[in-house]
Amino acid sequence: MNIKRWYQGSLRRKLTFIYSALFGLIILLVAGAVYFSIKINAERSVAGELNSSVAAFERLWTMSAAHMESNADVLAADFGFREAVATEDIETIASAISNAQGRLEGQSVGVAFPDGRFVTADGRETQLPDDVYQALLETDRPSGVIQFEDKHYQSVAVPIKAPTLAGWAFFWSELDSVRMTQLEQLSAIRVTAEIRPDDRAPGADNSFFKTRDAIGASQSIQSFTGSDTVSLFITYPMEAAMAPYRPMMLAILVFSLFGAALLVVSGGIVARSLTRPIGALDRAVQALASGSRHPVEVTTQDEFGRLAQSFNSMLGDLEAREAAIVQMSREDSETNLANRRAMNDDLQAQIAAGETPRIAVIRVMRFRNVRAAIGHAAAAQALSLLARRISAFTDGATPYRISAADVGLILSVDGPFSSPEALRRLVIACSQPATVGDASVDLLLCCGVTDADAGRGAPIGPIDQAVVAADFAEKCQNAVARFDLKEYGNPAATLSLMSEMLTAMNGSGLVLHYQPKFGLSENCVTGFEALIRWEHPERGRIFPDDFIPIAEETGHIRQLTEWVVTQAIEDQRILKLKGFDLPISVNVSGRQLNEESFALWAIGKVKSSGAKLCFEITETAVINDPEKALRIINLFRSTGIGISIDDYGAGLSSLSYLKQIPANELKIDKSFILTLTDGPSDQLMIKSTIDLAHAMGMSVVAEGVETEQAMALLKVMGADTAQGYFISKPQPLPMMLEFLRADTMQRESA
Repeated sequence: MNIKRWYQGSLRRKLTFIYSALFGLIILLVAGAVYFSIKINAERSVAGELNSSVAAFERLWTMSAAHMESNADVLAADFGFREAVATEDIETIASAISNAQGRLEGQSVGVAFPDGRFVTADGRETQLPDDVYQALLETDRPSGVIQFEDKHYQSVAVPIKAPTLAGWAFFWSELDSVRMTQLEQLSAIRVTAEIRPDDRAPGADNSFFKTRDAIGASQSIQSFTGSDTVSLFITYPMEAAMAPYRPMMLAILVFSLFGAALLVVSGGIVARSLTRPIGALDRAVQALASGSRHPVEVTTQDEFGRLAQSFNSMLGDLEAREAAIVQMSREDSETNLANRRAMNDDLQAQIAAGETPRIAVIRVMRFRNVRAAIGHAAAAQALSLLARRISAFTDGATPYRISAADVGLILSVDGPFSSPEALRRLVIACSQPATVGDASVDLLLCCGVTDADAGRGAPIGPIDQAVVAADFAEKCQNAVARFDLKEYGNPAATLSLMSEMLTAMNGSGLVLHYQPKFGLSENCVTGFEALIRWEHPERGRIFPDDFIPIAEETGHIRQLTEWVVTQAIEDQRILKLKGFDLPISVNVSGRQLNEESFALWAIGKVKSSGAKLCFEITETAVINDPEKALRIINLFRSTGIGISIDDYGAGLSSLSYLKQIPANELKIDKSFILTLTDGPSDQLMIKSTIDLAHAMGMSVVAEGVETEQAMALLKVMGADTAQGYFISKPQPLPMMLEFLRADTMQRESA
């Protein structure tokens, strides 16, 4: 478990932990202080006992040294012994010191000669150690500790004179475990005594010392030789020192553990009492966050109680403000009518109740013009007046302002005002002038209608469906229009069409097909029209009428036109390499005739490649900005790019524009050519158009030639070029090359 997460997850746990830790620390400090106080007192008590033991050792040491020295003096004063030493009578010496040693308990006796020889009680002769021998020579009556073969001896030497120095009477006693035990038994506590060289001492001379397990005292002992200094070390185990206090320490430990447990419990109780109101506030805040409101019960008058009161007051203010906000969110600020959100909420409530309501949207046509004429405030008043009229006509139905010019209604399908005829009467009845201030405003209305379940599968909801139907009614100038899912189509699918088109430009999918233009006087192909085709990998073939208008609306027509021009120039280069140096016509949108940057790009492209291009435009392309369009057309003509007026006669043909456009070709729309053989009136119109074009210096291309009879008539009428399925349908470049080769071979064989 993550301790940090556990600790930070609850204020109660924090307080419990802090209180317990704080009081636990105090208990530990108190227990520690008691422990160290006991330890110090124990050490002081032990130090006193150690002092007594050291003092006793000093007294015993002095008494033992005096006793040995007294015995040595008695032996050295014996006349016969002195005579034996002087004559080096080893046998007599051994007998004498053996008798003396027998009278003394725990002491040994020997004789040292001036030459360093040493005789023991058994008559053996050895050589004195150098440092002992040197001490005999340098000191009159040396006394102290001798270290020999890792053993320590208390020794005394008294000179033997007969009358001159004949040797030394040597008395010694081993400082063995028996002697140390005797010393330990003199102490009131169970100490351990031992003799150590000073270089192995844990403490300084004549001082107390402590180790990890014991406390001790040291006392320096006089060395016989003066070089190998040793000390007496008396130690006492700390465990033994603390043993008398162990019951007290155990009691303190039990008390500490009990106190710690009590602190945890009491800390939890205190923390719980402190955090209970905070917990209540926390639950209330969480409930508020989830959308429900629960006031906090005020149980105290302290800070927590005042905080709870403040929260309850804030909750009341919040409820009032939210109610006001909800009210504002459901009302239109300009007209105080219920808005689109309110309409959607009411509609969903009816649908949830199992009803199938009908939605109608009353549209004020040309509302933007009305608002521009009388101002926003007056236009809002006019819409409010219209809403009251609608409500009165529909026996109190709630009007909703769902957009600037639209008023929505939710009607019962079986009600008297939901049928198309009733809605038409509503539109007529409410399309009356509205008086706002001193102004009279004409309100021209239309209506869009749909049922809540009629547009299932549509990407938009019922209200938006009714708005779309109102758009259609306004566009068609109808009083009432119903939402048609098939007519609406799937606009969402076209949103990605342009990005897919751009992808097709950079990869594969878009391709140019070419339809030949047949010269009637030359009796051969004299050029081509480039027609774009799109094979979509998922949607199949997409016709130009489906994506070119969208490209114009979205501004992608420039990129598409540049791609077509570039591809046409490349294909023309291939045709020229195959022996067919023929011009290619490319359709150019009217939008490009208002873009000088496109004109400069196209001119640069044509000049750099030496291509033979003709741009096909419509008469309406120059209507928006005739001056700029005509300037750009003249710029194209001056650089060798042909201009062809496409679809002549299909639209609002104007002789004035025909006169101004510096075109070198006019294409008669196929709608006239398809009826050419139907009667003399059509033939007369086409003949007049051909004569007019020739009179204005333009050649004539007839589109839609599908029969031999039509082609023969056009040739008789003086048309210059024919284009249509009778000659060839649009084909990809490889198939068009085959068509050209076959046409050439046929003409050559003829």
